[in-house]
Amino acid sequence: MSHLFGLIIAGMLLRSAMWLLDMDSSYYVEEVALIIVFGGTISAAIITYSVPELVKMIRALFRIGKKMPESRTATVHQIIDLAKRAKESPQALYDAMDDSNYNPYFRDGLELIVSGFSRGDLETVMSERLFRDRERDESYGLLLRTISKYPPAFGLVGTVLGLVSVMRAVSTGADAAEIGLQMALALVATFYGLILTNFVLVPMAENLINKAAKNMTHRELMLEGLLLINDKRSPVYVQEVMNSYLSPTQRKDHVGIRGGAAGNRASAA
Repeated sequence: MSHLFGLIIAGMLLRSAMWLLDMDSSYYVEEVALIIVFGGTISAAIITYSVPELVKMIRALFRIGKKMPESRTATVHQIIDLAKRAKESPQALYDAMDDSNYNPYFRDGLELIVSGFSRGDLETVMSERLFRDRERDESYGLLLRTISKYPPAFGLVGTVLGLVSVMRAVSTGADAAEIGLQMALALVATFYGLILTNFVLVPMAENLINKAAKNMTHRELMLEGLLLINDKRSPVYVQEVMNSYLSPTQRKDHVGIRGGAAGNRASAA
């Protein structure tokens, strides 16, 4: 919900600026500018991308509200818990297939382990899936980032059209008040282009790209955990490796090694 909060703040800042300038918001409403900027941006997007990619663009708008990846701390706890259960009973990996709390990527890895994939094959398959997922997630943000280049350009087009109108008015002997009004309306198109790009499209694109990067980091953690589980490493060793992905304040002792850590770590090796 933070993105919505940001949009609200942006709207409040713009409204405050208008109030300080003692200008009515109706001054910034211009139908021709709306047609040029928004219509031009949509037209450019249609020319640039295929229909499936345009559908992806629409889906990207809804992905803005998608939650960030689950907590790393929770994932580390799941991995350590599964390592302990797998040590006690191989059946634990089969039982984990029915656990809806596991991330789909992590569950896919467990299925490969249960299916008897070697460590090398497991790492190859899950690494490829990791990078393809990153590529797919990032594509939404890159698409919006590309489209964000168009609104300022079309805003300039609208401004030029407005200036042509101003010059024609000057040539016909329009008074200063009318010329000033037409000049203000000409600049509204540039205003629309800048607002659409810098308050909407670019922040949305960066939001999606940032989520893709965080998702990849989270999947890297899960991949490391899957390899450790596949290698049947001790829960103590798994805990110490997984805690490396967390900040010192987030690290917890899930297997009870504090106090006798040295001996347990030696046996884990």
